[in-house]
Amino acid sequence: MVERCPCCGWKFNREEGHMLGGVAINLVATEFVFLVVLVVALILTVPDTPVLPLEIVGLTLNLVFPILFHPFSKTIWAAIDLVMRPLEPAEEADAALARLDQSRGSARS
Repeated sequence: MVERCPCCGWKFNREEGHMLGGVAINLVATEFVFLVVLVVALILTVPDTPVLPLEIVGLTLNLVFPILFHPFSKTIWAAIDLVMRPLEPAEEADAALARLDQSRGSARS
């Protein structure tokens, strides 16, 4: 993931450990999807539930889904954090400087 937004210069990691919220969102989303799949599978297969295929699907889902959903969870957390804690004037100035540096760098290329 890039350090700053390429459009506005906003720094994604505003403080140390900031993206832990993204990990939490990823965990909650993974377990929610797993629960939905498990409940639907149980509803469709009761009383002869195939346990081994259901375990394989569940393990695969819990391994693959968090990897695929990771970028989205970080973006969702960044948006939630920005709504809860709007940029302070110092952060806005830092973003403006980064945007200016980026435009100077792309003009040289």
